[in-house]
Amino acid sequence: MIDLHSHILPGVDDGSPDLEITRAMLQEMAAQGVQAVVATPHFYAFADRPDGFLERRSAALEKTAQLKEVNITVLPGAEVAYFDGISHSKLLPQLQLGSSGHVLIEMPFCPWTQRMIQEVCDVQPHTGLIPVLAHVNRYCRRNQLLGCIDMLLDSGVLFQCNAEAFLSPFSRRWALQQVEAGNIHFLGSDAHNLTIRAPKLKQAGAVIEKKLGKEALDNITAFSAEMLKL
Repeated sequence: MIDLHSHILPGVDDGSPDLEITRAMLQEMAAQGVQAVVATPHFYAFADRPDGFLERRSAALEKTAQLKEVNITVLPGAEVAYFDGISHSKLLPQLQLGSSGHVLIEMPFCPWTQRMIQEVCDVQPHTGLIPVLAHVNRYCRRNQLLGCIDMLLDSGVLFQCNAEAFLSPFSRRWALQQVEAGNIHFLGSDAHNLTIRAPKLKQAGAVIEKKLGKEALDNITAFSAEMLKL
């Protein structure tokens, strides 16, 4: 499995606070069968200086690379909070997922305007990067996705779903329906620690396999591997 969304880098955001927690998180991911993980610390254009963010991320990646005993590939990325003008931002290439040409975007948890939806759809035409919406299951709960799923998908926007969606009785049915429809392109743990926001990709994968068959999970993994050039 491939974890496209995680907060494992030590001391960069509200995820892992130090290298020892990062080590433990990566060991847990590896034990669950995760072969690669994209480190996606939060990036807020209104609060972060781009050069400062990139320096912090680079330093944290270097520290993480010292964990030679952890058999898991760690790639750089970011969870980019939506901001006005994102579709024309020259910064996005530096925040892409590995060297994949994809960028993970976190939408706000308020009602989306038509302008916001169009901005996301315009990311690829203007920057050449394919937008991936982070944790789409959370927007479904708040109804932001209603009425615009087709527009986003038809514009080439891809969807990442968190493991939690397959483990909750309130979202499991929706998440499985979206996988079956081919609307979930990537999985992520969105792990921040080992307690209340721990890695649970293995458990989510087991639900997908049980309900939809092994091929459904394999297809998501293969698509992720191809995108990340693994």
